Amino acid sequence: MDWVERLAEEKIRQAREQGVFRRSRYRGRKVPLEPENPHLPREWWAAFHILEIHDLAPLWMLRGRWVREAIAAWREALRQVFTLALAEDQRQERLRVLRERLERLNGHIRDYNLAIPRSVTPLPLLSWEEELRRIRR
Repeated sequence: MDWVERLAEEKIRQAREQGVFRRSRYRGRKVPLEPENPHLPREWWAAFHILEIHDLAPLWMLRGRWVREAIAAWREALRQVFTLALAEDQRQERLRVLRERLERLNGHIRDYNLAIPRSVTPLPLLSWEEELRRIRR
């Protein structure tokens, strides 16, 4: 057994004694050794896997998650404007506010698109007219 194997065995033994494996998200399951995302370049897999198992991610990924959640919340608010029984003046005021929020949201989408690696597909900007058509279908 060479020094690398001995070191690895010692680290595993210490982790076992500290209960690290009892708290593992993979407890009772096989740790995936292959990329779960087929679009992820193979040479990036190990780095992303380490970040994922420690609940860490690059800033652009966190920003992308936040932007997607904000888009979903904005679309839900738009849907509610058309499903709630509102007076016409209330509806128009809410639509005005949503349109202003859409412009800010598109600013966040632009910032996200500037921060992502070239291999990642950018998010499209939202179009007010297209979103209205979509919600009315």
